[in-house]
Amino acid sequence: MKITALPISFAIVVLVSGCGSSTVGSPGQTGSPIAALRFQETHESDAAMLEQTAALDALMRDIVRSSTVKHAAVGAALGCGISVLATANASGCLRSAAAGGVVGAVSGNLAGRREVARRMQLVSANDLVRSIRKSNEKLDHIMTDLPQMLSRQENIVATLGHRKASGELSQDEYESQVAHIRASRAEVAEALILSSKQATLAQHNLADAAAQGQTGLEWHIRAIEQLERDTLSARSTISLL
Repeated sequence: MKITALPISFAIVVLVSGCGSSTVGSPGQTGSPIAALRFQETHESDAAMLEQTAALDALMRDIVRSSTVKHAAVGAALGCGISVLATANASGCLRSAAAGGVVGAVSGNLAGRREVARRMQLVSANDLVRSIRKSNEKLDHIMTDLPQMLSRQENIVATLGHRKASGELSQDEYESQVAHIRASRAEVAEALILSSKQATLAQHNLADAAAQGQTGLEWHIRAIEQLERDTLSARSTISLL
């Protein structure tokens, strides 16, 4: 965080007048203990929000991983065919077919392909449920804390404006400190956009799994669609000043 100092002329006036009990030690500090505490709380709030949005993005990436169709495993199983899978040689067939990946599916008979596709879990539904619930919890925290953070930042900007108007801050100092807040908002907004893009990718993955025969994914798709909507809604509340 950049440290700013009082203009020399102003510092001299403060010392001479006997009002030099406090100085400007950090961006936004006003000299008042209460105001200084408020600025410190705002910076801590910014850092906490950045941590939350980064955690949400990590959870959304987990959703993408869990929703990705395991193509090689599916191809190996389909290549063995249902009649082979019903025998004691199933595990050996799967190991051999896995070496060939999806290419092995070509040799499977049609009935076997349909049956195995129906039985195979192309994506990890249980892992998805856990990741979706964690993402929802994290997003709930963000949607609760974000308006408070934005409100504190707006109060800080207003205070900086008053200090600039009174001559306590130069134009450069004012712009530097507002730019710090603007950059913090932009980083939070970008993290939310990235999370929404992960949600879109996960939906495409699940649609791919459903097209290949996995059933029971309707709830997962709707839940991720809601995550995407809520994430974009949170992003829409952020103006970049």
